[in-house]
Amino acid sequence: MKKTVSMNDVFDEKEEVLYIRPYMFIKGYCIAKDLEQTLIALAIARKFHNGQYRKDGKTPYIVHPLKVCTTLIGYGIDDDIILAASLLHDIIEDCSDKLPLGGRELETEYGLDHEIIDIVKTLSKKSGMEQEELAIYFDEIKKNPKALLIKLSDRLHNSSTLYNFSFPKMREYIEETKNFIIPMASYGKAYYPKYTNALSILKNNISSLNTSMEIMLNKFEEYIEESNNQQGN
Repeated sequence: MKKTVSMNDVFDEKEEVLYIRPYMFIKGYCIAKDLEQTLIALAIARKFHNGQYRKDGKTPYIVHPLKVCTTLIGYGIDDDIILAASLLHDIIEDCSDKLPLGGRELETEYGLDHEIIDIVKTLSKKSGMEQEELAIYFDEIKKNPKALLIKLSDRLHNSSTLYNFSFPKMREYIEETKNFIIPMASYGKAYYPKYTNALSILKNNISSLNTSMEIMLNKFEEYIEESNNQQGN
């Protein structure tokens, strides 16, 4: 028997204010477009990420997958599988305690399409990966245009919140974006013509944001170095 996830569960009202608009937008969009899988994923994402927060410790985590999904919708993506997977892209990685079967229960118990689970597994990333492992990870994503779109939308939102990272982590993220994400977007533009428009916009926005963050970080590091030199004299 398939489980159902209520769309009307009671959540913290103060936190709900921070994400209810995109949540209701996606819900209405799903109903209007008859996106059954995305509607199920929306309820699952909200329920499973409840009580989790972004790196600032204040923002409910659900804000992130909602942003990833609405960004894709804004760029013309209306594919039920892609939008559902975008809402769940972090669920195996961050909610493993609720998924003892490694995500298989999302299909067997909640009725999600197997392709969604495959995409989410492809996007799930182990912590502390070395460069070789990262190259393999991103190469697998590159092979799947749906996973690629989600990863780029994910990176765009994460790049906009880099101010919550330490300087070394910020530098690592910027370099990773230059070395893997932007080339991956270029590959997508060349080989997945169906999604060229969305991929082009995502690439340009990520590249612009990454460059701005790098310039800002360079200036901060220069300032710190000058301050340290002055103190040493």
